[in-house]
Amino acid sequence: MNPRRIDQPISGHYRISCVEPCEVLSFDGYRRQGTVWNLSVVGVYAVLPPPFPPVGRTVLLSFVLAGDPIPITCEACVQWHNGPSIFKGCGTTKPTLPPGCGLSFRVLDSQDAARIAVRVSAFRRHTRDVALR
Repeated sequence: MNPRRIDQPISGHYRISCVEPCEVLSFDGYRRQGTVWNLSVVGVYAVLPPPFPPVGRTVLLSFVLAGDPIPITCEACVQWHNGPSIFKGCGTTKPTLPPGCGLSFRVLDSQDAARIAVRVSAFRRHTRDVALR
């Protein structure tokens, strides 16, 4: 799947489409399978079935990058929720995203951080080159 261009956040951390499977779990027994919808060097937006882990909760996040068989497992913090709306497949806070939550990386291996940074930078260069054509 070719990632599509997405709106960029006010924070300035460039995000790319990812659409790869993920697992989110916590020490209190929370466990959900979902999809990393978009990815930046500081975190992910994960599409998950409700209920979502509480905002502020530390979770263990595992996912892969497209075409890279080595999984990334890291500690992340739930930053925000985008609960289901009355419109199927849309969130209430950010209707252009499916229901899920924003997770920021808390503890991330430096090699995994570098892999993510390379992927985000490569996609950013690619979209800039395409725009200039």
